[in-house]
Amino acid sequence: MQPLVRSLDLSALFHDISNTYGVVVLILNQIIEGDYGYTLEEIRPLLMAALEANNRVVRLMESKSLFQGIDLATVTKFDMLAFLQRKHLEFSPIAQHNSLRLHYETSLSYKHGTEVQADIVNIERMLCNLLTNAIKYTNRGDIFLRLFNQGDDLVVEIEDTGVGISPENLSNIFMPFWRSPHHSVSLTGMGLGLYIALCIAHAHGLKMTANSVLGKGTKFTIIFPYTDEGMYGLNGTICPKSERLQDALFI
Repeated sequence: MQPLVRSLDLSALFHDISNTYGVVVLILNQIIEGDYGYTLEEIRPLLMAALEANNRVVRLMESKSLFQGIDLATVTKFDMLAFLQRKHLEFSPIAQHNSLRLHYETSLSYKHGTEVQADIVNIERMLCNLLTNAIKYTNRGDIFLRLFNQGDDLVVEIEDTGVGISPENLSNIFMPFWRSPHHSVSLTGMGLGLYIALCIAHAHGLKMTANSVLGKGTKFTIIFPYTDEGMYGLNGTICPKSERLQDALFI
């Protein structure tokens, strides 16, 4: 692995583990402070969220390099509807801690169901980075996590009512280590979350778009294509190393 790529890979791993560790600490502090009550039934959702975040750290530690392409060992079929429900459960306490409301909006039915074939560890990384980013850049209001059909395809959408991004900066947001020079939010971080998300989308052949209005909020859209093999996501032609991901290294 080239030195620059290895450096980016280690930085990306540190970024995601640090964010996830922060989730666990925040949830445990909420339990200790009694923010949700003291009985087992009252705190059970928080315990489940903390366990989900802890398991995510383990999965990250066991994952292969982000820039080596699709990890065939973790490619699996999973229900995106249930998967996003778990992410909603995990991130709701974080949103509430920041005086925000996280909504999960679904459709009454889906044209081809909601089963997706993908590298589940990296899809989780992608979506968690987008949710973390939405919470980080929203001072007040709401965050929306949506799952719906667009034609035959399955679409995941994350929209916030945050600070938004100016038109001249929108094309820069996926650059590694890039931070907006003009925002009203005091932040810490590495500026890698959106870069990681886009690399994972590229590796899976997904279309990711960002739309934003400064002062109004930002919306990220990820499209899982319905393949000729009758499934969402990756088909049987995937290979361990994706040129599309390599193309994303120097966006």
